[in-house]
Amino acid sequence: MKWNLQWIVKQKDGCFDFDETLSFPSEMFHNLSQINGLKDVHVTGHGSLDTKNRQLYVDFKVKGQMILPCAVSLEDVDYPFEIDSTAIFAFYKPQDDEDVIEVKRDTVELTPVIFQEIMMDVPMRVVKDGATLKTKGNGWKVLNEEDEREDEDYIDPRLAKLKDYFKDKE
Repeated sequence: MKWNLQWIVKQKDGCFDFDETLSFPSEMFHNLSQINGLKDVHVTGHGSLDTKNRQLYVDFKVKGQMILPCAVSLEDVDYPFEIDSTAIFAFYKPQDDEDVIEVKRDTVELTPVIFQEIMMDVPMRVVKDGATLKTKGNGWKVLNEEDEREDEDYIDPRLAKLKDYFKDKE
């Protein structure tokens, strides 16, 4: 979602509405462990240009579905989301303490801002309905209390003679 300053100025009073569907390539999520993908991302909103301050105010609403890994089974879970936000773009070099996004080459790009808002909205963990924790696999198993007691009573045969050594010291 890109808008050029010349196009924005041509709009009536520098105001415009938008309604778009975005798609994010799967390559964007290869290095991210908390999210596997996004689908059905729909963005609606309104932009208004403040020519006096040389800023563009964009109010937008994002709806869609995150594809997240299940915290138990790591299977994909569809997680719906809805975000309301505002972004302020500056057509000048902002001060360090200003909470605005600097516009490069008079072109406003909203997609990176939307992606950042979505990433901030990702929950810490989700669990798929009916997900069960595996209790054993190839060369491993989850121990319960009985198994742990049995494991405590087990003495490595290589160290069995040490048991007799400590009997004399008591």
